[in-house]
Amino acid sequence: MTRKLILFSSLMVVCLAFLSFNQKPKTERIKETINKNEWKFIRSDVKNAQKVKFNDTEWTSVTIPHDFNGGSDGVHNDVFNGRFDFKNDPDKMTMYKGPAWYRTTFSIDEKHENKRVFIEFEAVSLVADVWVNGKNVGQHKGGYTSFEFDVTDFIKSGSANTLAVRVDNSNDKTIAPWMADEKNSFPYSFDYAIYGGIYRDVWVTITDEIKIEKVRNTPVVGGQAPAVLTMDTYVKNYSKQEKEVTLQSTIIDPNGKEIATLKRKKIVAPNETIKIQQSESSLGELFFWSPDSPKTYRVISTLSYDGQEVDQYESKFGFRYFSLANNQPFMLNGKKTLIKGINRHQDMEGLGYALSNEQHVMDVKLIKDAGFNFVRHAHYPSDQAFANACRDMGIMLWLEIPLTGSTSDDPAFLENCKSQLTEMIDQHYNNPAVIIWGIGNESDRSGGGEDVSNKVFGELAKLSRKLDPNRTVTGCNYKFKSNQDLVDTYAPQHWGGWYSQTISTYNPKEIIGEYGADIDLNIRTNEIFDITKNYSAGGKPEMWSQEYGALLHEYKTSMGLAKADSFPGHFAWVAFDFASPRLGRGTNPIPYMNQKGLLAHDHKTKKDVYYFYQSMYRKASELPMLYIVPSTWSQNKLTEVPVSIWAYSNCDSVLLYNDYKEMPIGARSKNAGPRSDTRFQWDNVKLKNNVVYAEGWFNNEIVARDTLLIK
Repeated sequence: MTRKLILFSSLMVVCLAFLSFNQKPKTERIKETINKNEWKFIRSDVKNAQKVKFNDTEWTSVTIPHDFNGGSDGVHNDVFNGRFDFKNDPDKMTMYKGPAWYRTTFSIDEKHENKRVFIEFEAVSLVADVWVNGKNVGQHKGGYTSFEFDVTDFIKSGSANTLAVRVDNSNDKTIAPWMADEKNSFPYSFDYAIYGGIYRDVWVTITDEIKIEKVRNTPVVGGQAPAVLTMDTYVKNYSKQEKEVTLQSTIIDPNGKEIATLKRKKIVAPNETIKIQQSESSLGELFFWSPDSPKTYRVISTLSYDGQEVDQYESKFGFRYFSLANNQPFMLNGKKTLIKGINRHQDMEGLGYALSNEQHVMDVKLIKDAGFNFVRHAHYPSDQAFANACRDMGIMLWLEIPLTGSTSDDPAFLENCKSQLTEMIDQHYNNPAVIIWGIGNESDRSGGGEDVSNKVFGELAKLSRKLDPNRTVTGCNYKFKSNQDLVDTYAPQHWGGWYSQTISTYNPKEIIGEYGADIDLNIRTNEIFDITKNYSAGGKPEMWSQEYGALLHEYKTSMGLAKADSFPGHFAWVAFDFASPRLGRGTNPIPYMNQKGLLAHDHKTKKDVYYFYQSMYRKASELPMLYIVPSTWSQNKLTEVPVSIWAYSNCDSVLLYNDYKEMPIGARSKNAGPRSDTRFQWDNVKLKNNVVYAEGWFNNEIVARDTLLIK
């Protein structure tokens, strides 16, 4: 005889667990998504929309994740209209920012009547007010971290329960990110879109009356002392009775071997949350997490009382140690490791913020395939699926709170920043990929000046070190020296060659948070650029060309490699094109698009510069690659005018032909850049037919090929 525990949603009936009659009774945590329920949505404020009997039949049917500015539902897509009608009526908002409503229903089987029920939202932008069966269960302010409400006292087991969520992405002086003047341009109005919606997963969780809230694993390793793992397990008693609980924590190494099991008993009073701390130093052979070998351990935490197991919680962590400081190389597990970084926005064509978990994983794969070993997630915490994929594939992480553009002097703003920082650290604490906590980006430029920014940044730096003393605290591109001194390692940006100065001014000593240039896929040029000349920030179309962008990235990347022994590393801006509805972006080749991505907004189409990074950061022994760079000569009919041809490859040499294995043009090794190492190039070539074919040689073998057909 068996007993089923079943969670019903409006679209599915899922069998979740079986307990044999003759087995020892056991309660397991049940967690299921309600993403695919029938959700109803309207992009306006509506009276009484939280009520159970409210008629929402005329609303738009959507599924989660959903975004109400980026087109994820095929209807609400206004991000590329700009924030306001800047040309005709600056007071007219053209990208919707304001309230919207979501409604759905879900059911809980009567067998769970004595259990606790929670609803978790992985992220809602920016403010979420939540009702269950017409009763308000809570509010959350902040659009990039998860939050959970205990809804046990509001649900009815065995029947449909109405969930209503009011979402608001309005500009608010008490919530980060805040724009001091969203009708203006930088620095008052920042350079990315604040989409609205329930754009990450929603979960319903059923647990025992006493449950594990979270587990924080702190591995300490490095130096002469033995490695130690400390596990802090937080347990809450939602019942009305005091209980003695037993916590069993089993540590499992990357090979699946159980290396230690610890038990501890403790009394937990009604409505009390306790911390149970356990430590273990007998860990056997250590396996270190790194980009080359992302080894992770697991902790299985099992909670029991009255002779029954009532909850089980799994967490992952990794052993690794590092040192990060300016004017010296980054050290990971005692090994010099140049930071080969890239920034990333969670913004995609047709979806806005509402990327699926599968797309987050695909983005990590694209970044890893290009050879990057570090992602700065700009300018807010990433989706858990993205962070977990970085952990599992071997990409280090810099996560930061959305304190971007303007710093408010409202005391509620500081409290909100603290709340978002606390949530970010809590939710990503166990992830060994996370190296850096960021407390702000270009956020001292307006809204209060030096005194206000010093107070806000100072409080956040202090809180970050208190919550996690084992990671580096940084801020990026602060205007005031006093702000820069507040963080552990300050990270400036370098926009020489695009917004100011020249490409050749790049001489990094500090960790560089951003460098790059706007690149339009459709603009190409034959112009020969001088890296010592200031071309004045996109003042002519050639500046937006693939050729100019590639040159800028070539020089700065090569310079970074040349200085690997004297600075930590740098972060290219940015992995993917993203929406930027601010004033001034309307005149871009693609209006209101920041086009500095190595890939287009579709997260599929690669620009030349993507292949450049692959040629510099990937080893031919791992992923041999060869890419003939197209240019204006490849888009036109053949002429007798000599052309320059170059290719990106990580091979030893490249042999070029003007036919398939016929009419050889010659073999080359890399011959450009400050160290003569960024491209294979052939000058003054007269092409006689429409085929350009190349072979990449590595260890005396052909390991890569590419063909370009001239139109």
